[in-house]
Amino acid sequence: MPAPLKLNRIITPDGIFGAKMTIFESVGARNPRRGTVLIFPGGGYCWLSDRESMPIAEAFCAAGYRAAILSYEVSADTLGLIPVKQAAWAVGKLRETYLSESVYLAGFSAGAHCAMCLGVHWNDADWNGDRFLDEVRAYLLERCTDETRRPILQEAELFRPDRMILSYPVISGGTYAHRGSFQRLLGSKMDAEERQRALRWFSLETQVSKRTPPTFLWHTAEDTEVPVQNSLFFAERLVMCGVPVELHIYPKGEHGLSLATDAVQQPEKGRLSDAHVAQWFPTMLEWLDDSM
Repeated sequence: MPAPLKLNRIITPDGIFGAKMTIFESVGARNPRRGTVLIFPGGGYCWLSDRESMPIAEAFCAAGYRAAILSYEVSADTLGLIPVKQAAWAVGKLRETYLSESVYLAGFSAGAHCAMCLGVHWNDADWNGDRFLDEVRAYLLERCTDETRRPILQEAELFRPDRMILSYPVISGGTYAHRGSFQRLLGSKMDAEERQRALRWFSLETQVSKRTPPTFLWHTAEDTEVPVQNSLFFAERLVMCGVPVELHIYPKGEHGLSLATDAVQQPEKGRLSDAHVAQWFPTMLEWLDDSM
């Protein structure tokens, strides 16, 4: 049984562009670990999956972590940079609140893409050359009422995640793209030149650098919705850039398995529990522990 959860706080009033972040801590967790896991549910940038929200938070809290669920924007006609700015706000807010404790990003499908946008672009300009995260830093500083915490918000690596955990992630805008996710990000109003620049920026396997955080990925070879090549391409680039990476490819299973347990299975969509695939979570916890 998952450890009982205590609602630590809900941060809603000052989320940039209306972002909502809900934070949970476990009551009486064994072997408490330091740091917060920020969870990005999937849903093709159209909706946010319940199966990749609370069940994931419960699992991390039971393992001794603080868990936070980010409800990022999915309703705008053209999402553009809104979700990644909201991701940066959430990381900055967690660091301000918990005094620079580690923040790990755990994303699923398109939620993994949102998390990775921050992971690879945390200190970059956008496709037009603008320092797009300066706006987020200014937003946090303007609302910070504790002078002792303002230096945290001015740190150079404020928005850099400590680790990334990516489950069947949307990554590439090329041959193996999940077209629906990229259409939601790019919309239909960009001219051809800007659209091509933006597509390259959001094709994250082309944006990896040595500054990208260590990453754990898993995928199933049978995934027809988001092909496994997304994870393979990203892992290859991480290796080429010298970034620590662990990749697990499971032979069986549909897209969107979440924890792959009985509690989250969807038989009507072919998403069945699978004891072998479900090992991704304890395996990932070992990876997190080893990297501390």
